[in-house]
Amino acid sequence: MPIFVAIRHLPGLSADALKGAGARIKSCAAGMQTEGTDVRWLRSFFLAESDQTHCYFEAPTREAVADLNERAGIPYQRLLEAAQMTPDTV
Repeated sequence: MPIFVAIRHLPGLSADALKGAGARIKSCAAGMQTEGTDVRWLRSFFLAESDQTHCYFEAPTREAVADLNERAGIPYQRLLEAAQMTPDTV
């Protein structure tokens, strides 16, 4: 299944706000899975020096990921398909 990354610019984001956003994404993803859309939040990375967050999702389409983020009320600047690479795959 394709992997997508939502790139966000969230200046001034507190640790509590970050945790709350994660809880909303997790809850909304579970709701969408119940509805039949197989979308999963995989992980997020917060880059404090640049106020950016990169959130990775597995989903059948980019639109499913966009819907998830809209439901969770979390803005993003870019939503891109990502190629996964690990030390084991090179």
